[in-house]
Amino acid sequence: MQITLAIDPYLHHNANMKKKEIEKLSQLFKVLSDPNRLSLIGHLCGCREANVGELSQCCSIDLSVVSRHLSKLKDVGVLGARKEGKTVFYDLKASDLATLLRELADEIETKHKTCC
Repeated sequence: MQITLAIDPYLHHNANMKKKEIEKLSQLFKVLSDPNRLSLIGHLCGCREANVGELSQCCSIDLSVVSRHLSKLKDVGVLGARKEGKTVFYDLKASDLATLLRELADEIETKHKTCC
């Protein structure tokens, strides 16, 4: 299931978050809640891209485990991937992730100011 990293721009005009948007955020945070996945994201923040072997070695995580984690991160749109021969290189969609988290923070701040 691919989750687009964007909150509805009109969400702040609604009294309640739409169920679809809540589900997207729930899936994203579920995927981000794993320490190994955060370690992989942290490494990808410091480099342009990396393959499964490089990530396994630098993060001290078994190769098959890294592969599963990368798949989950890619499924929710946190990572991009490109294939070169038999090797897949992963990169962090940092801008998309940062935008989503900023929009969520703005939404929380706006709702907090208007509801209380």
